[in-house]
Amino acid sequence: MAKLWFKFQRYFRRKPVRFFTFLVLYLTAGSLVFLHSGFVGQPAVSQNQANPAAGAPADGAELPFLGDLNLGRGFRDTGEALSIARRYGPWFKGKDGNERAKLGDYGGAWSRALKGRVVREKEEERDGSAVFRGCFRRPDNLSLALPVTAAMPNMSVDKCVDLCTEKEYPLAALAGTACHCGFPTTRFPLHEREDEQLCAQKCSAEEFESCGTPSYFIVYQTQVQDNRCMDRRFLPAKSKQLIALASFPGAGNTWARHLIELATGFYTGSYYFDGSLYNKGFKGERDHWRSGRTICIKTHESGQKEIEAFDAAILLIRNPYKALMAEFNRKYGGHIGFASHAHWKGEEWPEFVRNYAPWWATHTLDWLKFGKKVLVVHFEDLKQDLFVQLGRMVSLLGVAVREDRLLCVESQKDGNFKRSGLRKLEYDPYTADMQKTISAYIKMVDAALRGRNLTGVPDAYYPR
Repeated sequence: MAKLWFKFQRYFRRKPVRFFTFLVLYLTAGSLVFLHSGFVGQPAVSQNQANPAAGAPADGAELPFLGDLNLGRGFRDTGEALSIARRYGPWFKGKDGNERAKLGDYGGAWSRALKGRVVREKEEERDGSAVFRGCFRRPDNLSLALPVTAAMPNMSVDKCVDLCTEKEYPLAALAGTACHCGFPTTRFPLHEREDEQLCAQKCSAEEFESCGTPSYFIVYQTQVQDNRCMDRRFLPAKSKQLIALASFPGAGNTWARHLIELATGFYTGSYYFDGSLYNKGFKGERDHWRSGRTICIKTHESGQKEIEAFDAAILLIRNPYKALMAEFNRKYGGHIGFASHAHWKGEEWPEFVRNYAPWWATHTLDWLKFGKKVLVVHFEDLKQDLFVQLGRMVSLLGVAVREDRLLCVESQKDGNFKRSGLRKLEYDPYTADMQKTISAYIKMVDAALRGRNLTGVPDAYYPR
């Protein structure tokens, strides 16, 4: 065997070209095997919806036990190593510290034109260069609301969108044979949609497109970025109070930080450090949470000592069914990735629900009990009425609410950490027992909110 190996070495020493050829072929074969393993599809899952008829325990029955679980006293097993990161400074990185956002399926949101019937789903989207915003009444002061106007006898959606894109405006409004360009402002906020039949006049250059009328405009959002709310910086002077942006994991904290930074123009901070968030533009991520240079501080903590360290808090609450799934996806798939089929069907998911579902309840209960000044914001309300809810949040932060800036945020609301909705589970992962337990936690939180004269949880939280 030794002689054979010696001959092999001597052969390639004399023939270096052949050696390097052999090496390249070997590495290529290994790469092909690796790529093949990465693209192997997952087996299809049949529809197998769990029985949703699981309510809270009957009167007199014992609620799920929360006492000995010691949940909410530290964010465990999330890849951020939160409490350790806090103690050892901003340069500490947990297991996921070097995660890279997976941007493969982030597109598909832009739509060039809505062809075919005029009346269709308002949120329909296609590949292209503009997003359909809807049909809107002509603004009172047109020249101030939409400062650029051009007559287009041969009007089409493409022509108007191209003009406004060239002029670097984010809105293109079609009004029959006139094209208007501008920004969303208080004069034209795009908050009150009209019936699309009012805008049903066909385009002169494209019979399958609607170009609006002189009184009712068809509006598209171009790919031009609205830069009125993109500037961000650290606070010019050290803040006199520490305000928490508190939430259970998976409740939309990163998205809320994105909105707050755009609305205020100031960076948000974090109780922890996440390198992937810092690399995506959250520059306050590197600061110590007590630096006083950021407008608010992200935290998932829920212990009394940790809560009382803050002077005020925005408490973001999300439907536990959605929050648990979002955090499970983050834990096993990264910030915008997805857990694999094996994780959902294995032991990881049931164990995760057992450990994290009680924490969803104790997190809110602790902040309501120990928080000094708490503004409750429901994630679902923020999505549905961003303008109003974000205005409430900005007011608590002590920053003057600028309506034009909030309108700018509405057009830039998604950010870089929106998980694509293209890949969804084909079945309900919650068993009847899980639903029964979670429903009890929802009722506990609802009662705690109402007991403090606050709005209870949204109706969509239950029943499933």
